[in-house]
Amino acid sequence: MPEIRQHEIIEKYSIRISKRAKYMRISVSLEKGIVVVVPKTMSRFHAKKLIPEFVRKQQEWILRSINKLQLQNEKKLLSEPCQLPDKIILTALQQTFIIHYISQDNKALVVQQHDDMQLTITGNVEDKMSIFKLLELFFKNYARQYLKQRLDQLSREYELPYRRLTIRAQKTRWGSCSSKKNINLNYRLIFMDNKLLDYILVHELLHTIYMNHSKAYWAQLELLMPDALYRDKRLNLAAKELPCWMFHK
Repeated sequence: MPEIRQHEIIEKYSIRISKRAKYMRISVSLEKGIVVVVPKTMSRFHAKKLIPEFVRKQQEWILRSINKLQLQNEKKLLSEPCQLPDKIILTALQQTFIIHYISQDNKALVVQQHDDMQLTITGNVEDKMSIFKLLELFFKNYARQYLKQRLDQLSREYELPYRRLTIRAQKTRWGSCSSKKNINLNYRLIFMDNKLLDYILVHELLHTIYMNHSKAYWAQLELLMPDALYRDKRLNLAAKELPCWMFHK
């Protein structure tokens, strides 16, 4: 679920046509975001005319729902036990880091990378929260070069230029693209399958042309990537498979 401000809601929803729906409604979830459900019996012209105003009137409710869901998700994650990892798998890079811990109570936590895909963390290794933060910082920096290289490749391949890339550690957002064609990517993308990673990158690159999720946007995305909708659905599972230390900080 993207971190959405009130004035952005009107541009951040998707539309789903439903055979069962009798009236237009809005659903909100962390996995699918803001979805406007439209009855199949409603004409496209009528729906296109009504939807923006319908969403605008529901903005306060949408924001409250998003905040509530995010708070519940954070409480759930924090209530679950999470152990220090002994290895970290970067699926997109086909790499596995083995982690060693050396206890030194009077020294600040330090992570050291070795040539053979080994990491050594030295310091107060009983401080799990600080170690989780240290791992996030390390892999955020580690992801930067790879994500930039792959984004540039896809940008050239699909002829979708962008201006600047920023790597972040967002809890509920894979990526975003601003109206100035600046792209933000979540470092956690290197922990997912390559096909899903490429889907996110192309998804954001296409926003350099379409700044919403309109019918034209999805049509173009499926033209570039025919199985885009299948990949999009798999994102829900990918998010659930991320290691717990990413969320306990």
